[in-house]
Amino acid sequence: MNRQPAGRALDDYGVANLSPLALRPNHKHDEYSLDRTMNGIVQDETRYDETAGATPTLRSPQVDLKDPIQVHLLTETALLDSQGFEILSQEEVDELKKQAELLSQRVESTRSNLAIQCKYRDAAASMARLGQGGGADDNQSQDSERERIECERKCDELASELLELEKRLLIPHRKIVEHTAAILQLTHKASKKKASQQNGQSLSGIPGSPESLYTYSHGRNSLDQMGDETYFDDSSGYQLDGMERARKNAIEIPLKSPIREQNQIRVELDRLREENTQLRSQTDGLLQKLQGFNMSLRETIIRFNPEVNDGYDEPPEISSIPDAKLEDLLKSQTEYLESGLVAVQAEQEYFAGGNQIGERIETINLQLRDLLMMSDPHYTPTTIPAESDVNGQMAYLEKSIRSVDSQLARANSSSSGANSETGPVLTGLWESIQRGFSEAKKRKDDHRRARAEKGLPEDDDDASDDEGFDTAEPYSLEAFADRVQWMHAQSLTLRDQKYVLKRQIKQQRELNNKSDAEKDEELARKQEDLEQSQEMLSRAEQSATDVQRMLSDAMKELEDARTAAADTVNAAEASVQKREDRIIELEEALAAAQDSLASAERDLSAARSGTSGTEEKIADMTAQMTAVAQAKKAADERIKELETELTQVTAQMTAVAQTKKAADERVKELETELPQVTAQVTALTKERKAADGTTKELEKKLLDMTAQVAAVTQEKKTAHETSKKLEKELAENSTQVAAVAKERKKADENTKKLEKKVADMTAQVAALTQQTKTADETTKELKKELAAKTKQFRVKDDEVDQLNMTIAELKTEVTIARAELDGAYGSRAERAAEVAAIKQSSESLKLQNQVDRLKKELSATVEELEGVTRETIGSEKEKADVEAKLDEALAARTSLETELQKARDKMAKLQEELDGERLKIRTDGARPGAGASMLSERFRATMREERKKFQEDLREERTRCRKLEEELARLKRSQGPGKSPLSPR
Repeated sequence: MNRQPAGRALDDYGVANLSPLALRPNHKHDEYSLDRTMNGIVQDETRYDETAGATPTLRSPQVDLKDPIQVHLLTETALLDSQGFEILSQEEVDELKKQAELLSQRVESTRSNLAIQCKYRDAAASMARLGQGGGADDNQSQDSERERIECERKCDELASELLELEKRLLIPHRKIVEHTAAILQLTHKASKKKASQQNGQSLSGIPGSPESLYTYSHGRNSLDQMGDETYFDDSSGYQLDGMERARKNAIEIPLKSPIREQNQIRVELDRLREENTQLRSQTDGLLQKLQGFNMSLRETIIRFNPEVNDGYDEPPEISSIPDAKLEDLLKSQTEYLESGLVAVQAEQEYFAGGNQIGERIETINLQLRDLLMMSDPHYTPTTIPAESDVNGQMAYLEKSIRSVDSQLARANSSSSGANSETGPVLTGLWESIQRGFSEAKKRKDDHRRARAEKGLPEDDDDASDDEGFDTAEPYSLEAFADRVQWMHAQSLTLRDQKYVLKRQIKQQRELNNKSDAEKDEELARKQEDLEQSQEMLSRAEQSATDVQRMLSDAMKELEDARTAAADTVNAAEASVQKREDRIIELEEALAAAQDSLASAERDLSAARSGTSGTEEKIADMTAQMTAVAQAKKAADERIKELETELTQVTAQMTAVAQTKKAADERVKELETELPQVTAQVTALTKERKAADGTTKELEKKLLDMTAQVAAVTQEKKTAHETSKKLEKELAENSTQVAAVAKERKKADENTKKLEKKVADMTAQVAALTQQTKTADETTKELKKELAAKTKQFRVKDDEVDQLNMTIAELKTEVTIARAELDGAYGSRAERAAEVAAIKQSSESLKLQNQVDRLKKELSATVEELEGVTRETIGSEKEKADVEAKLDEALAARTSLETELQKARDKMAKLQEELDGERLKIRTDGARPGAGASMLSERFRATMREERKKFQEDLREERTRCRKLEEELARLKRSQGPGKSPLSPR
């Protein structure tokens, strides 16, 4: 049972005004004082000589310093006794003084502890006597007796320790005094010889008359500088209350005197009455304090669960009736305190179970939030409530489920508009195809009309399958698919016609060996076949031109879409950079909050080591921990908000990347179709060259031009492939940026526990991200240059188209000339001469000049591409060097964090051991303050668990952050410097 007096803290054992004689039958304290008196340590106030000036001189009551003979005898005796004393050096004297000072401090400390333990012993004896006189239980009496015996044992131990220290203190004092006496002996002999010579005295040192004794100094100031009063002027000794009173009577009253006994009994009764009153007031104060503490405990229980614990019983009232037993009141208060502690423990267990449910609900909410963010880029998540707020977590879960339902409904309703992006492109292609068919139909009509005017019969070959198409038909996906399938069938038909033309050319060569008549007849027939083939070839070329024009339009639209996507990516990257700046600011604020948390923990440790049992300090520490928890909660909420914003930006970048990916796929499809059409054009051109057997030289020139066209087309294809690879690398870089942003978000969740060193390393990572951004900008510049080159290639394509038109015109002229030759029945030599004249015409020279100019431009373009390749390789090497430096910095940071974590673990372990040693208490229930100490001990254990949990969470977050950084470094290393897409193959 706690018998702590009211008005004092649990650790405040102040000295009460209790009589040491009235409460102790064995008078142990008098024995301690008697021992010190026998050792010569206690001095009486009457031993000071008030006539010696400001500094008092110690003397015996029997010494008369005014008697010169007595002083002379004492001086001579002192000189004789000090002849064998040792004279020390100054260093030895200083060392002895330091030793004496340290021992004096220990003596004073032990003496104070002895006085306090004597007070405890007196209080325990008083409580034991009260328990015996009040008819208390045997258990309480035994507890009180055990407390008294324990206090007496401690007093005996302290008294023995004090006696040993005082004996050790006498050794340096004795050496210092002997040294001082030896020094004074030397100086006194010298002064005595000098004084005897000046006063005419004999050299033997004996004064000539008694009056000469007055010439000696009686001041006794030789030891003043040693500070003897520090060692011996302790008039208090071990005496407690009333023992410091000065002696008023020169003659003490005998110990066996009846008057002395009556006075002692009267004084003892007065003090007993006063102590009884004081103990009663202290007990009343203790009861009031217990009641207040129980009220605070009740309020705490109600705050745990206001709905359930609102009707919790109030603590018992303190009865004002004097007949009420003190032990009953104390028992009722302590029982209420025990029941309250049990209720608090039960609430804590229930609260721990609620936390587990809250953690599971929070995990489900996080999964739902990620699902919504992945399905809807425009979804703006709200802040998830804390784990302890189960109702808030359930409300957030219901809201997330409603959002999922709305997303599903929206997805079902918007399925019809999924092709909103590809619709305009397909519509443009449809219009281009329709225009091409309209123009082809118009040309066929003109050809038929021209044949009709000449009187020629209608050519069956002029009727083709494309006449069945309606040129005014509106766009639809089915019609577009049918038209594409027809074009594919036409390409297959043209391929078959190519084989037919080859066979006809072979037959024409065989006819050259026949007679002229047969040759002329066969030539006429073959000429008609050739005209038909050329007409079909013209139609195929026109179709290929239309398709190529449509592809050019589609490429232009794709470039516009890519430009818009690049602008969106730049805006997203700027937004990400802004979020990173805000995150860095929050990390600095978080570091400040961590500093405040560390200071609060230091204050808490100081409070634990200082006054572990004070209820007021417990309340202060609880308030500080509440404030720190609120600050931590606010920082967590702010970090979650920033994470939400970063998630939105990441979702936007993901949507842009998906759009760009779809556009790239469309470009890939178009580029796949383009080589097929180009190959068909090349094949048909070759067939046209083989069909013209009589104009071999012109066909050779045409073959050269066709080869050049094929080379330009191949270069264009290579350029498109290079552009595609660059775009693929750009997409990969965007994906890496998105991955880095995602990893940065995870790392930012953990940065609330990182310290300044981790913030510095994060700044380095931001700098490297900036370098990555610079590399992306360089890639964009290269892309722009590639777009310019592509534009130049388009110009070259236009020029090639012009050349094709010129070739078509030349072929038309050749056909007309051949018809005129056949009509005039000209010879082959004449026709060969005409062909030679055509070869040497100005148009052939013009074509040759254009071919030379194109070759020069292609050479310049190749040189520029080689320069760009070299620059790209240099930038890749610089990037590899920067990544190597980043890996070294990350490794150094990891090692530093490991060492820091080891040091913190060691400090935490030492702190726990220190707290355990400080908080060691007795397990028996008889000690004072058992209930309050038990509550304080539980509070300390809870705080230790919280601190250990905090350290474990911090360690786990740091480990996770380190793993993420290692994963990022490994990914960068696995990519390597790479090979530039523009490097020579």
